[in-house]
Amino acid sequence: MTVVQRQTGQASPAEGQGGVRAVTRALDLLIELSSWDRPVGLTELARRVDLHPTTALRLLESLRTRRFVHQTADRSYVLGSQTFEVGSAFLRNVSIWSQANQLADQLAASTGETASVGVLDGGQILYIAIARGQHDVGIASAAGTRHPAYCTSLGKAIMAELPAESVAQILRDDPPVRLTPKTLVDMDSLFRELGLVRKRGYAVDNEERTPGVLCVGAAIRDHQGKPVGALSISGPATRMREKGIAELGRSVATSAQAFSA
Repeated sequence: MTVVQRQTGQASPAEGQGGVRAVTRALDLLIELSSWDRPVGLTELARRVDLHPTTALRLLESLRTRRFVHQTADRSYVLGSQTFEVGSAFLRNVSIWSQANQLADQLAASTGETASVGVLDGGQILYIAIARGQHDVGIASAAGTRHPAYCTSLGKAIMAELPAESVAQILRDDPPVRLTPKTLVDMDSLFRELGLVRKRGYAVDNEERTPGVLCVGAAIRDHQGKPVGALSISGPATRMREKGIAELGRSVATSAQAFSA
């Protein structure tokens, strides 16, 4: 009888599937943990990702030994220092992320308003940098927060550069909800708005997400002209209108163009 020995380090199909499943579940735990702003207990965390507590505990222990999670004194869990190191490495290797803080600081200094840099993630804008200007009233956000793309100047600036079908898919996956009396929620209105954004070179959030706050944004493009993010400024609607929306729009568009590859 011939015996075929499996090469060292080569997993069988069953082992391979089990390994992939374990990795997926561990990542689910990390993603869920990242959405909390306080320590989370094992039972709650396991329930959120639909795992048996025993399975979750085993995965969390592996993540803990690698410093991806940290267990507090009361045996709850928070993200560990290794997640910061991995995230920092990612930021260093993506130009818009690595320079986002500098870009936001420069625009905030030149306009006196709150400046933000964001990227499109599904149907939402992920804010990656926010700098406060001379005035203390702007958007109530912080780096790492998300807001719907359809009602932000950052989101509309990016979507205006995308193919119509891509925009339609985004809106189907994340249907617009009226957050203020001025929020655009139907497809026709949103597509007309995106047409105006393309024509003038900047987008306006006219109190569509937060009453009393107006934002102006423009897309940041890569070397192929494709949108990779956006830059915006925000402030009280009255003050922004007094400064002149068109003038602010040109300023933001110029900054975004200068940063584009």
